[in-house]
Amino acid sequence: MNTTNRKFSLEGKLCAIVALSVTLGLGILVLFSILIDEFLAALTVALPISLAVSIWLVRKLTQNQNIKIAAIHNGMLNLMDNDFSVSIANTGKDELNEIISVFNQLSEKLRNERQHVYQRELLLDMVIQHSNMGVVLIDQEDRVIYSNGFAKDIINAGKPINGMYFSDAIKATSDVLREIIAQRKDGLFRVKESSGDELYHITTGRFILNARKHEVLLLKRMTFELHRQEAMIWKKVIRTITHELNNSLAPISSMAHSGQLLVEQKKYDQLSVVFETIGERAQHLKHFIDGYARIAKLPMPEKKVVDWSEFVKKLSIALEFSFDGNVPTSPGYFDPVQIQQVVTNLLKNAHESGSATDQICLTLEQNSQCSVLQVLDRGTGMSANIMENALLPFYTTKQSGSGIGLSLCREIVDAHGGHISLENRKGGGLCVKILLPNNFGGGH
Repeated sequence: MNTTNRKFSLEGKLCAIVALSVTLGLGILVLFSILIDEFLAALTVALPISLAVSIWLVRKLTQNQNIKIAAIHNGMLNLMDNDFSVSIANTGKDELNEIISVFNQLSEKLRNERQHVYQRELLLDMVIQHSNMGVVLIDQEDRVIYSNGFAKDIINAGKPINGMYFSDAIKATSDVLREIIAQRKDGLFRVKESSGDELYHITTGRFILNARKHEVLLLKRMTFELHRQEAMIWKKVIRTITHELNNSLAPISSMAHSGQLLVEQKKYDQLSVVFETIGERAQHLKHFIDGYARIAKLPMPEKKVVDWSEFVKKLSIALEFSFDGNVPTSPGYFDPVQIQQVVTNLLKNAHESGSATDQICLTLEQNSQCSVLQVLDRGTGMSANIMENALLPFYTTKQSGSGIGLSLCREIVDAHGGHISLENRKGGGLCVKILLPNNFGGGH
C-alpha cells in the first residue's frame, strides 16, 4: 500500500492524542499543585480534566473515521447486491482513505466488467435469437428458462414459452413432433405437417449450472438443406449412370451395326466376335446397375450376438489374410452377413492394393462400449484427395470400378450405428478402422 502521500497516519494521530493528553494532564497537575499546594488534591482535579479532554479528542478523531467505515460497509453491501454504481467521496490521506481509493477502483472495474459482460450477453442473445436453430434451456423442474424465436415458432406457434413447463409448452406442436421431443432422443426425424413433410434434427444435452441440473434442446429444420443435398446427389447419380450407359450402349450400337453389315455380306463366321463383344458390354452394364441396386435395396441390419472366432473363421475361408492379436472372448452384436460383406470388400481392396499377401492383416479389439475391427495392408495407400472422397458414393479410381464398394461399406456400418475411417500407415499402406457399438439388445 502506498504511504508516501499521507499527511498523517491514523497511528500517528492516536499517538499525538495520547501525547497531548499526557502533556495536558501533567501541565494541569503542575498548575494545580502550585495553586493548591496539595498533590493529591491537584491530582484529583487534574485527572478528570485530562481524561475529559482526551475523550473529546478521541471522539473527534473517531467520528470522522466511523463515517468512512460506515461508507465502506454500505459500499460493500451494494457490491454484494450487484450494484456497482456506488463510489465513496475520498477526502483525506490516511489508511481509510487508501481503502476507500481501492474500493472505488474495485467498484469501477466491476462496473466496467459488468458492462462488458452485458454487451457480450446482448450480442450472444441477438445471435441466438436470429439463429435458424431452435434453442430451449430447461431447468430441473422442467421449466423453460430460455428460448429463442425459432424455438417458439416450432414449439408454440411463435408464442412465448419462457417460464412455462416444457411439457405444457410442446402441447401446441403436432402429435408426432411432440412425441419425438418428449423422448429427448438425438437424431433426424420426419414430421408430417400441414405444409408438408418436414425434417428436423434434434440434439439434447445435460449440464450442471449453479449446482442445478439443466437440459438444452436444439432443434434444426433440415428440409431445405437435405432437399438441396438430395438434388445434388441425384444430379451426380444421373451423370454417372449416363456416362456408364453411353460407355456401354455406344459399343453395343456400333457392334450391332457391324453385325448387320456382316449379315448382309453373309460373313456369318465373324458374328461370334460381335455377339461376344455385345455380351461383355451388356454384362458390364448389368454389373454396374446391380451395384447401385445393392445400395438402394440395402435392408436394415438384423443384429444378433456373434461369436468372433466363428466370424473370423468364415472370413479366412474366402480370403487369405493374417490375424494379429487374440480373438475377443466376449461376443459382438451386429448383422454377421452385412459386416462379413464389409470386411470381405476391405480385404479384397487390400489384395488389389499391391500389398504382399502376408502383410494383409485383420485385428480385433473390444471394450465395454464398442468393438474395433482393423484391416491393414502395405500397399500404395491413398493420396489426400482420394482419401477425402473414397467413402463417397460413385467415387472410384479403378478403371473398371463403379464407386460402390467403400460407399456400401459405409452405408452398412452407419446402419449399425458405427463408424468407418481410413488412415495411411507409417511406412506405407492403409488402415481401415470400423467401430461397432456393443449395444446388446438395445437400439442405437
